Amino acid sequence: MAQVGHTSHTLEHLDSMSIEQAQALSFEERGSLLDLIIADGRHEATESVSYRTGMYTDFFEEDLTRMLKVKAIKIYVRGTTSSNFDGQVVGETFMDQYRACFEHVETTLTAARTSFSRVVNMVVFLTNMDHWAEFNKVFREFVPNPPCRAVIGTTGLAQKPLLIEIVDCFAYRVAD
Repeated sequence: MAQVGHTSHTLEHLDSMSIEQAQALSFEERGSLLDLIIADGRHEATESVSYRTGMYTDFFEEDLTRMLKVKAIKIYVRGTTSSNFDGQVVGETFMDQYRACFEHVETTLTAARTSFSRVVNMVVFLTNMDHWAEFNKVFREFVPNPPCRAVIGTTGLAQKPLLIEIVDCFAYRVAD
């Protein structure tokens, strides 16, 4: 039975609780349970080891009953590039732009009171797939738990110098 950080609650314990009992738990307890729910929802299609291991999960099973019990809220992050809020591209190199893009998404996730650890889906456009390994290096710096993800090569983005756009990203957080 998986245990939650500083509490003795498990998913099995959550499953046995009523909605009212679960929602009466503290914010921290519900947050710890949400982390377990997300971890339990990540799945691989096969048990075969692949070169992509650790980069993404094949599918995420959203358990709406458990999510309701802990008062989980889904957060959608808008398409985000390496340009700042003034429209100026941040970074001279592709690595700089990749980091700036992830930092901008991190700013949005923080404002929404969540983090990359609770991201379950991500779609990314890259203008140069020759930098795949470098992109994955930056991805690993920011994203601790592999979400479902797609990385798509494109010939261009909204501004000519842009090299990356995180088009779709969603995560969860616990309601107050």
